[in-house]
Amino acid sequence: MKKTFLTIIFIFVSIIQGVSQSGNNLREVTILHWNDFHAHNLPYQHTKKDSSGNKISYFVGGASSISGYLKKFRDEKSLVLNAGDEYQGSPICSITKGFSQIPLLNLYKLDAFVLGNHDFDYGATLLDSALKQANFVVLAANLYNISKQNLVAKPYTIKEINGIKVGIIGLSPEELATLTLPQNIENIRILNTDSVITASIKELKEQHCNLIVLLSHNGVERDSIYAVKFHKDIDVIIGGHSHTILYKPKIVDGVIICQAGSYGRFIGKLDLKVDVEKDTVVKYFEKLHETVFDSTIYDKDVQTLVENMVKQIEPEMERVIGSTDQDWSKTKIGLWQAEIIKEKVKSDIGFLNSGGIRAVFNKGNIKVKDIWEINPFDNTIVVVTVKGSLLKQMIENYLIKSHTGDSKVSDDNLLMSGIYIEYDSKKINQSQEFITKFLINDIPFDENKNYTIATNNYVASQTEKYFSLLPEQVKIEDTNIIMRDYILEYVEQQKDLKFVYKNRIIDLNK
Repeated sequence: MKKTFLTIIFIFVSIIQGVSQSGNNLREVTILHWNDFHAHNLPYQHTKKDSSGNKISYFVGGASSISGYLKKFRDEKSLVLNAGDEYQGSPICSITKGFSQIPLLNLYKLDAFVLGNHDFDYGATLLDSALKQANFVVLAANLYNISKQNLVAKPYTIKEINGIKVGIIGLSPEELATLTLPQNIENIRILNTDSVITASIKELKEQHCNLIVLLSHNGVERDSIYAVKFHKDIDVIIGGHSHTILYKPKIVDGVIICQAGSYGRFIGKLDLKVDVEKDTVVKYFEKLHETVFDSTIYDKDVQTLVENMVKQIEPEMERVIGSTDQDWSKTKIGLWQAEIIKEKVKSDIGFLNSGGIRAVFNKGNIKVKDIWEINPFDNTIVVVTVKGSLLKQMIENYLIKSHTGDSKVSDDNLLMSGIYIEYDSKKINQSQEFITKFLINDIPFDENKNYTIATNNYVASQTEKYFSLLPEQVKIEDTNIIMRDYILEYVEQQKDLKFVYKNRIIDLNK
């Protein structure tokens, strides 16, 4: 009986010790994150419907709100991560070629920042110069500078937070070559993603990291693929690029995938409980916090810095150059711009990519800053000359890409002017002739005629992406006219903007 009693006591004590030891092994860390800020330095108005269906508007975002909310949530257990694309989206960023953003990023006291595609929009050389002023760790495990023979940035960094050794791998876009102008990255080679992730994981494990985080600017779809491939080693993916609002993390093979939308509207707060003995996440909770502009939260010093930047260009940016009596969608703006650049160079056709249109027109006055926000890129107008038979092949290839799940095209489709197409999408997968009507400016297409296309230098450099053609297969002439400058001039001449567009690409099965 005594032996039985002692056995019970022993078991009880062992359980208590086990629980106690297990408790000692558990550590907490909070990851604060955001992505795709695109230089939205000032708070902006957001409109949504309330529970009664009524529209309500309020201000969100801005650098001062980002800083204020970070201060509100940050403590000694926090890790602060930015998933890229800080550049491109406001006049001050374009005018300063991105240099405006580095002082702001410095104020956030980031633990790591991964380079996104738009961070290269002013060229790798200027980016490198700007980042010399950075006080934060910049990551890009898969970008190699051929001329310097080294990585563009660090492949990973290690942070120790609350007794947790956290390894953070940075992964820039796999498809960077199709997401920016070739000259922006002419000395940069994109390394094999799987190889650099594998190598980084190996080194992080050798340094006994308890938690491995992939800081990725590749979008939720690709992040899910990484989760499947590396779920045995990667615990968390903090993502960007696709501008996805994940109110709840996406769990793929146990990997926690988070993304916080875009433009600073949200800051993600991922609370983790980690077993440092087993190197596993035992509990997590993620919430996206909307950065509603609040006088008790925003950072006044940051707001002052931003306002001083804006003051330098404000008189010109606030100048009214035209007006419109209706709201314009991005699609309408893109089609309108395709039409007017076609008229400018007297071409047969106009093509523009939808991804190049970054804002909309609202009913009322149009200011200089509106055009800058719609067209933040310094793209030039180019003229592409092709024979009719090649033009038909280009259109066929584009439609095939659009209907076969090519995300490069479906996420950045072309807006066309001067062309009219009717086609049968059911025949695309049957290798049959699927274009049933093809007009150029209301005249039947002629395969023996040469046609000219007005577009921007980005689209002209991405003929393989859109049309499965190499650039040397077409004749390209750069006018060196910055498209934004011409749009500004056009609006100022027209004053009252009106434009009615019709769908020019008709799928007969819709």
